[in-house]
Amino acid sequence: MIGWRQGEWVTLPDGTEVSALVPGPSLFETFAVRSGRISCLGDHLDRLALACPRLGLDPMRLMLGADAQLARWSKPLGGLLGRNVLTDAIVRLLVAPRGDGMATEWLTVRPLPATPSAIDLYQLKTRRDAPEWLPRPKSGPWKNSSEAWSELRAMADRPDAEGVQLDARGCLSEGSRSSFAWWDGECWNFPAVETGRLPGTSLAQLRSVLAQTGRPVRDVSWPSFPGNAQSMLVLRSTFEGGAVLARSYHAQGRLAWQPSGPQAEATRALAMLAAWRAQRCISFA
Repeated sequence: MIGWRQGEWVTLPDGTEVSALVPGPSLFETFAVRSGRISCLGDHLDRLALACPRLGLDPMRLMLGADAQLARWSKPLGGLLGRNVLTDAIVRLLVAPRGDGMATEWLTVRPLPATPSAIDLYQLKTRRDAPEWLPRPKSGPWKNSSEAWSELRAMADRPDAEGVQLDARGCLSEGSRSSFAWWDGECWNFPAVETGRLPGTSLAQLRSVLAQTGRPVRDVSWPSFPGNAQSMLVLRSTFEGGAVLARSYHAQGRLAWQPSGPQAEATRALAMLAAWRAQRCISFA
């Protein structure tokens, strides 16, 4: 794998994790590129900018992370895809302080898997750890989510599975790589910030789209998995459209939940989110 570091090309082992590139504190964003187009890059960089002060960084002094202008991104991202022989990819921007108020920026890519039509959910023993700051920045080494991902792979190592993490109180927080939202027949529910969940970009987009169209939304600290959910959405920025339906939930080795009734409300929400994201695509080619 070839990576980009502050304007230089670097050879890296395949599957290199955040902690291997920067063992200390860092911030990172992951997003998908499909046929030269990126959805919602500005949303990822806005989230990065909000977290930069936590590490003493000025986001306006970053190279790539400063903004989504094509002049910044076209050459490094196009070169990275070409060197790794990829057209569609998951892109990771990693920002780490270097001690002088400036940052070292990494850009890496890996193959983009196909978006599954639905996701099976599995309860994990790995609890969401207590965040140092709220809202929680997307930061490295990302040890807790890495442990959750390893637990999930030992349980169900396939692309149409995701692990569910609860916080220390037993409230639903998020997945190892995803956010959640669910429809209970009356309202759309999102895990509250206090559960330690990340400020997911797709989650924030869906919540905004629903609220703008008059659908009821609320943030909750829900004990365990919401068994009253009629539909559950699994949100991930690298999914085409930003989200998919959850198909089932398994806890303690048993099937504990499946969607009930017509899925019209959830299907409508998926369509609205996908349409909103499509309008916020940029082409770097």
